[in-house]
Amino acid sequence: MLTPRQAAAKLGVSVSLVYSWVESKLLSHYRAGTKGRGGKILIAEGDLLAFWESLKVDASPAERQARPPNKGKAKFTPRHIRL
Repeated sequence: MLTPRQAAAKLGVSVSLVYSWVESKLLSHYRAGTKGRGGKILIAEGDLLAFWESLKVDASPAERQARPPNKGKAKFTPRHIRL
């Protein structure tokens, strides 16, 4: 079982992001404490890894072929600045 701080460190994200996942009930967790009180939040490592895997976005093979490899410098055009 991991605390939100340990879970954040394991994934390399902020503690506040883990708390937001818990609050929005996206991440399965256990809350030990009385009703109306915050209590201690514990996250099973398996649940954390399954949730993290569910966030993975794969590019389709067509998208990989459609984009030519970037050679040299990428062209950057800021759209918020008018010259």
